[in-house]
Amino acid sequence: MEVLTKLQSLILSSSNRVFKQLGRGYPETIYQKALFYELNQHNLNIDIERNLNVVYTDTNGNNHILTSNRIDLFIHSNNIYNEGNIILELKATKKNIDDLEIIQIKKYFNEIKKENIDISYGMIINFSQAKEEITHLLLYPHM
Repeated sequence: MEVLTKLQSLILSSSNRVFKQLGRGYPETIYQKALFYELNQHNLNIDIERNLNVVYTDTNGNNHILTSNRIDLFIHSNNIYNEGNIILELKATKKNIDDLEIIQIKKYFNEIKKENIDISYGMIINFSQAKEEITHLLLYPHM
């Protein structure tokens, strides 16, 4: 059985509340906004759609921004729950969380490290379109 921190439990209970109220059939952005509003009630500093540059360093050591990804929800480090920065990646698909989503979060870990920002963990949350439940996966930068 997975042992969760208070903030992880809050994120999951908030996600369940959002899904219970909205149900299936919405795009990811609807769940994202609802979860943002739900979590914002708990004195958390949250960015919605936080930009994260993908940087390439050439052989001369020059950095080039290739594109910008967007982290669905970025929860800043806080003293209330005694946790560091957290990446939340949201999905609204029929399929289970798979390797592509895991690779995506790991890329976020690598890119945000280049900005000298520490991440405690990332969480992928799928508002399942196949059944009436959410699924989640916790990932840590050192994994």
